[in-house]
Amino acid sequence: MVCSRPARRRGAARVNAGLERASTATRVATVLRERITAGAASPGSRIVELDVARELGVSRSPVREALLKLAEEGLIAIVPYRGAIVVPLQRRRLAELLEFRLALEHFALERAIERAGDGVLATLRERLAALRRALATRNRRHIVDEDLAMHRAIMATAGNSLLERAYDSLLAQIRLYIDVTSARYERLDELAEEHEALLAAVGRRDLSAARDLLDAHILHGFDAPADVPPGPSGETSHRASGKNARRKRTA
Repeated sequence: MVCSRPARRRGAARVNAGLERASTATRVATVLRERITAGAASPGSRIVELDVARELGVSRSPVREALLKLAEEGLIAIVPYRGAIVVPLQRRRLAELLEFRLALEHFALERAIERAGDGVLATLRERLAALRRALATRNRRHIVDEDLAMHRAIMATAGNSLLERAYDSLLAQIRLYIDVTSARYERLDELAEEHEALLAAVGRRDLSAARDLLDAHILHGFDAPADVPPGPSGETSHRASGKNARRKRTA
């Protein structure tokens, strides 16, 4: 049986509508993600589907899809009878995020050192230079962008697409919490110095030193910060406990 032209046109129209809706949902998710990570939508606040649709001039369907995407990323929670809520900051959640991030970056670091040829080192040096330029601007959002870009470049050197996808799925949450730990730097230049020391260890192919430097950098300032309330049980992780815990382990 051969489909008539009108039937084919209707089928094509449905496909195009689906693609357009998906594209719109992606754009809506981008807008909301940026608001959350920039602090414009505060933790615990509601995101009202109808309000977002009116503001952005779209139907509610792509907004609903965008909210589901952000829920998958861990940025919001869909609460019965309340709707979408920006996930509150919690020490336990931050600890879990740091643990998972460290596990992924340790693996990538090992691969980066195995492949630490001129091309890899040149790419990482470019990212370090970009970070230094960002630090000169004193623009926190720009600094965070370049800090994460440096780590994303390390992940890319592993040559493992599954690893990269897993890390990318964390980036929005990392950005959500990073203001808490980055505020603990007494001097912004420390951020560049930590990355420079890490890059030097990679260049020497010194995995042990590189891992220690990476841990110190990622856990910098994480001493159960008062800015982040504890989780439901008031507990923090047994591993991600910052500089004080590292000092205790080596005492």
